[in-house]
Amino acid sequence: MLIKELTLTDFRVYEGKNSFNLTPEKRAGKTRPIILFGGLNGAGKTSILLGVRLALYGRLCLGSAVSQKRYDEFLLDAIHHSRETGRSANSSSVELKFTYAKLGTESQYHVKREWERKGKGVKETLTVLENDTPIKGLSYEQAQNFLNELIPAGVSDLFFFDGEKIAQLADDSGGIALEQSIKKLLGLDVVERLSGDLTVLNRNLAKRSSAQEMQAQIDAEQSKLTHCRKQAEIVRQEISTILAQRAELQDRANRLQKDIDDRGGHFSTSRAQLEARLSQLQSERDNLISDINGLISDAAPIALAEDFCRRTKEQIEQDLQLHGLLQEHRIHNEYRTHLEDALDSKLAPDSLAIVLAEMDKLGNSHQDLESQTLVHDLTPSQAGKIYSAFEDASRQRQDVIKLFDALECIEAELDEIGASLARAPDDSLIASDFENLQQLQQKLGRLDAEIESARAKGKDAANEAVEIARRLDRLYETAAKLSDQKRVIDYVNNANGLLADYVDQTATAKVRDLEVQFTECFAKLARKEDMDLQIRINPKTFHVELLTGNGRTIAKDELSAGEKQIFAIAVLEALAKTSGRQLPMIVDTPLGRLDSEHRTKLIEGYFPIASHQMIVLSTDTEVDESFYSDLAPDISRAYKLEYDSKAGATRVREGYFWHQKEAS
Repeated sequence: MLIKELTLTDFRVYEGKNSFNLTPEKRAGKTRPIILFGGLNGAGKTSILLGVRLALYGRLCLGSAVSQKRYDEFLLDAIHHSRETGRSANSSSVELKFTYAKLGTESQYHVKREWERKGKGVKETLTVLENDTPIKGLSYEQAQNFLNELIPAGVSDLFFFDGEKIAQLADDSGGIALEQSIKKLLGLDVVERLSGDLTVLNRNLAKRSSAQEMQAQIDAEQSKLTHCRKQAEIVRQEISTILAQRAELQDRANRLQKDIDDRGGHFSTSRAQLEARLSQLQSERDNLISDINGLISDAAPIALAEDFCRRTKEQIEQDLQLHGLLQEHRIHNEYRTHLEDALDSKLAPDSLAIVLAEMDKLGNSHQDLESQTLVHDLTPSQAGKIYSAFEDASRQRQDVIKLFDALECIEAELDEIGASLARAPDDSLIASDFENLQQLQQKLGRLDAEIESARAKGKDAANEAVEIARRLDRLYETAAKLSDQKRVIDYVNNANGLLADYVDQTATAKVRDLEVQFTECFAKLARKEDMDLQIRINPKTFHVELLTGNGRTIAKDELSAGEKQIFAIAVLEALAKTSGRQLPMIVDTPLGRLDSEHRTKLIEGYFPIASHQMIVLSTDTEVDESFYSDLAPDISRAYKLEYDSKAGATRVREGYFWHQKEAS
């Protein structure tokens, strides 16, 4: 698949029609796969990713369990609203043009998803063209199913992802996120839903076919099972609450233990003097912050727009001058008319004409006033208030600068006093800390006992639920034997068994392949040349073990935040390779938690080679001027997204943060 063009029309922050050419170019015999989008937060980078997913998947772009009502609300919210006019567009659309090879034949597709307001609701239409010809006879649902089969939504999650997806995999300790990704990759999530549906069908068939007395038993057991589930949920919530309390106490105990361990040394200044100075500085800091907040909430922010203030003042002065000239012109005309009426009967026509001609000469200087327009129709008093506000803003800006300088000095001194207090020994406090630590440990012991007690209750409820479920299964089985639908139920049971075997065998095979792919991907992205990291994935639980080159198991917590990020990106790349599909990659803000060395590895070993088309959505701090220079040989084109807060819309320019031009 190759995405050629994305068009967003009145979509979210994009006003009007905005088309993006996403086709990689070939220069000097080398294909440049990277299309780079740059923009600050809120400029519309995520809307690019969302626009692609929305065009392809409609409601599924928000998740598999999103209701139609929630989707309709999303579409209405996605219609662009102009801050300048205060009005929203009536309709919006996303269009995607791409090529896709199927069974050795490459076809051109053009997908357009458009929606418009209809009263309080929304009407959505979906058009799919294949080789510039509409695919006829497709309803909306059929067209959507066609796109879902062409590029499954689960697989696209491995190619179109954002920083949140990376963080989810990086912080995943129980294997849940990885399990979801693998199942989507293999389509096992669909298989599991089918298995669950078959189980429900099995019970429904058995329930309808059972005798009346057996139905009463089933209802009674079902009621007991519901009660057990409620009890288990109550216990789960109770354990969660106690665990949260325990975590807070443990954190306090750890910090207290560290304070005790770190005590030692002497300091010349007494603790009382330091604490007194600390209190004084904190009071001064609070006063400074209050003064700063007062200035910022007043006229000071206006001074940030110096050029605007200057141009506004100049325009107001021109308007006041023009207003005075217009007033003189009006008075002159009134006086001429009055004079003509008064002299009409007293002077000869020739004499009157001479007088009026002289009057007209006096008014010639105002002949071009009619063509001029007042921008700000203000009185001198109103203009004076505006001038005064500008002067106040300028003065307050200087005051804010001085206050910030003073605040910075106080903060520095506070840091020094804090460090001094940390070094200053106090035997009485250490004794008090030991006593407090002992009390915290006693509380932790009591909470541990409560947790064990709750777990025991939960275990009893779970065991009872399992036993009830077994009795229900036996009742359903007995009821099924009495039913004419036993043959159908047998088919369901056999299908469920086959599905379980399929899931186990498919997951095992793909997991082994994934482990190999991960090792290769992580090796080229890791910063530490001596970090030879491998993974072992349990195909049943999808729990991940990290192994060093010599086979030693390490905890994920031993990795730094950047290494966890690299780990997640390596997993995503390995999943994409394991899928066997040639799809573009769209990555939104991928470098947020990486240091410069990890970013360099990613820029050298991931972006240029991960896919034949790599669309990167970045801020100026992620791909800065240095990294942009490194990426330049692999960049086909770049777009700069600039958000205009006054208009409430994003303007698109070709280029990046340091060199740009208007997008054509």
